Amino acid sequence: MRGIPGIDRIEKTLVAQQKAKDRVQELSRDVIRLAGKTITQMHAGRMREAQASMKRLASLEKMLRRAEKGFEYFSTQAHQEYVEASTFYIIIREHRLASAAELHAGEVPYLLGIMDLTGELKREITDAVRSRNMRSADTYYGFMKGIYDSTRGMRFADSLVPEFRRKQDAARIQLEGAAELLARASA
Repeated sequence: MRGIPGIDRIEKTLVAQQKAKDRVQELSRDVIRLAGKTITQMHAGRMREAQASMKRLASLEKMLRRAEKGFEYFSTQAHQEYVEASTFYIIIREHRLASAAELHAGEVPYLLGIMDLTGELKREITDAVRSRNMRSADTYYGFMKGIYDSTRGMRFADSLVPEFRRKQDAARIQLEGAAELLARASA
């Protein structure tokens, strides 16, 4: 009986690809986990911890970008979470919205991460109103409105930008809720 010609080479190639895919998935999980932790630190006002976490997060995301070649499908959510945490951090620290180019993010992860950012901004608005800091609440509302208004007219197939329409709807609902909250607080 004869074996498959070149099977050892095929197996070696596939074993290497499996290891590379596993590494991308591991780094993706680490990025997602640390992004969530960093956002929690920012909401809690622990900015020194958040700053250290952001440095580690940026390093992990850079490692992921280097490792993901050919396995980008498995890392999209990690990049999206990185964008969300990074833009939130920059809004809190510098009162501006970072661009996709600045974050070295692809268009789809950037857009999806920015859409998710509206939920974090709504939470900041709620906290600011609770502490009667209307100036901060209005600033965060301005960012929310800017994000929603910039993306309002966009329509994409789910296969191109997964979950985009759902995220648009969620952003609209959060924006409406924030507007009501601000109106009640100003009355």
